[in-house]
Amino acid sequence: MAAKSLAQLNAAHTAVCCNRAASKGSILGTVWPNDLRRLWRRIAASEKSTKKFCSWREHSLKKSTGLKVGCENAEWHCPSGQQDGASSLKIYARVPLTTHNPPRYPRLVELFARSRPRLTGTAATASPAGSLAKVAKLVQPHLEQVETRIAQQAAAFDPAIEGYVVYAIGSRGKRLRPLLTLLAGGATREINPGHVDLAVIVELIHIATLVHDDVMDEAERRRAQPTANARWGNSLSVLLGDCLFAHALTLSTNFENAGIGRAIARTAATVCSGEMIQTQRRFDLNLGVQDYLRIVQMKTGSLFSAAAELAAVISEANPSVIERFKNFGFQIGTAYQIYDDCVDLAGNERATGKTLGTDLRKGKFTLPVLIFLRSASEFERERCCQLVLEERVEEMIELLKNGATNGALNESITAGSDLIRDAQTAFDGIKSTPYAEALLCLGDVLCEMFDQLRV
Repeated sequence: MAAKSLAQLNAAHTAVCCNRAASKGSILGTVWPNDLRRLWRRIAASEKSTKKFCSWREHSLKKSTGLKVGCENAEWHCPSGQQDGASSLKIYARVPLTTHNPPRYPRLVELFARSRPRLTGTAATASPAGSLAKVAKLVQPHLEQVETRIAQQAAAFDPAIEGYVVYAIGSRGKRLRPLLTLLAGGATREINPGHVDLAVIVELIHIATLVHDDVMDEAERRRAQPTANARWGNSLSVLLGDCLFAHALTLSTNFENAGIGRAIARTAATVCSGEMIQTQRRFDLNLGVQDYLRIVQMKTGSLFSAAAELAAVISEANPSVIERFKNFGFQIGTAYQIYDDCVDLAGNERATGKTLGTDLRKGKFTLPVLIFLRSASEFERERCCQLVLEERVEEMIELLKNGATNGALNESITAGSDLIRDAQTAFDGIKSTPYAEALLCLGDVLCEMFDQLRV
């Protein structure tokens, strides 16, 4: 294989391809789209080496039957922190399943591109998540276990849909819910496998809600990659979310304490109910702040609450301690949803990696909008409704930011920060441990995130 020094197939990480005739040796050619050729030209040492590699690719294609060059379902991703010009660059290819009963290979093709460093300038390195990374460091080994377990869940599904599940669970978010679960477990007792199991379950439920959210919002990007509905349409994506929900509930039956499984099922039902109520009340000018808070408490606060509460239950903490953790998670989760709603208005799509402005476009009146409407004049209310109905999101955002009206965005940020402070104050009675301190620091990190949105 002439170009092996430039691109090597890792035997443990080949691709799942929609072409049944493809051999493992030809997978690379199958998923080699034109975009990647351009990427390769940026990272390869020279144009000559690029041609050498492409020549090897074409040779591999000829050896497989009926193989088409380029797979429209291919996706390529350079891990953050690895820039073109680096001496060693990994590129991962993900090819979801698109036909019934395709060849069952593992999930990824892993390429190693080796080239000379740039002669001028220094390759930038991605900055860590800052304060959040410091909080997570305390439970990093356990978070890695959670990541491994989440990745392993795809194998539990039928081969025909395994690739879709891989795609849904393969992109990492902040993992706040698993982090909260593990810290709560450590704050009440030594972290054990039950806490890791719980962290996996709550994250799977969260991922399922994201899949469904993207369908309802018609979002095109999530976590810096196309959403499932953008790739395969709404019908398949709804079913994918259903599968993830069902699998999470199946995992919850493995706890010896049957009450944990029942609590998780109740939480999943509450989350879905919150989403339904929010959808039911789209474009509803009679929606009040208290109505909004009830919705976000159900759709987000309840899952954070369950993560913290059930972690304490697994630790066999006394009832008063369990209640404190339950309330802490509830308030932190509610505050985080307020933050997420503010990001949808004031965030940056490139930084967040997801489609923004979807709430306004879909008539979901979040806290900034409701605070504005609460004190707006009749003219301002009519203006607001007109902008929403016409999907003039940018003008609506400016209206919410405008301090001459009421600075609704900043007021929402203050409300979310106050919730976090209340949660921290109520948590003071918990025995001081590194894990308990980390939970309080998690609240501080969320407050910092709020502050970055202030205008």
